[in-house]
Amino acid sequence: MNIIQYNPGFQLDNANFKISERASELIKKFHQSTDGLTLKNWKALSEILDYAAAAEQTISDQKEYISNLESLTSTDLLTGLLNRHGFENEIQHAVARAHRYGETSLFAYIDLDNFKYINDTYGHNAGDAMLKKVGQILNNSIRQTDVASRLSGDEFAILFSNCDIEKGRERAGYIRHNLRKITLNYDEYQLHTSASMGFAVIDDKFTMEQIFDIADRAMYKNKRDRKKNHNKYHVT
Repeated sequence: MNIIQYNPGFQLDNANFKISERASELIKKFHQSTDGLTLKNWKALSEILDYAAAAEQTISDQKEYISNLESLTSTDLLTGLLNRHGFENEIQHAVARAHRYGETSLFAYIDLDNFKYINDTYGHNAGDAMLKKVGQILNNSIRQTDVASRLSGDEFAILFSNCDIEKGRERAGYIRHNLRKITLNYDEYQLHTSASMGFAVIDDKFTMEQIFDIADRAMYKNKRDRKKNHNKYHVT
């Protein structure tokens, strides 16, 4: 009877298939047994492990595929930010943390000023370029723990997670200042925008729907107040 002697590197160096750590341990146990591992049994075990490795790789590929699909369903393809679906999930998590741990976060609702004028005057390509620029600014202006989203059209949002409310408002003001400074060179034109903002505190008192409604109404009030004060910025 041919007995295969155990070699610590055998399962990696001599096998023509991928073997997981658990499979390697299995081979080692066979070699350390009283009878050892016969050549015949080794071939059978090789086929089993080969099948297991292929199945393991298939599962890994499927998990990656599913992860990519989930990313696509929650990502705005134009800006790379979360879309409304993905952002609502983040708000739900923030609400759950508020109820469970008493954590407070801030939701900033953002609406670009005069975006329709850019689209109507310079075309949708110019509008898309502006939306991408806004997305870059939002993404570069938040902490790793915060989340930025393009909800729809020219409406954006930021979730300042687990933060002091006044600090969150300060950071939102900084972002609005950065949006005001946008200069987008498009053909021979320089395009500018600004933003109106509304805020809602995320704590254990409100549902996600109520939070969106509070922030939405606050944003439109801010937009009306700024128009009354002639505090708006035009495309040049």
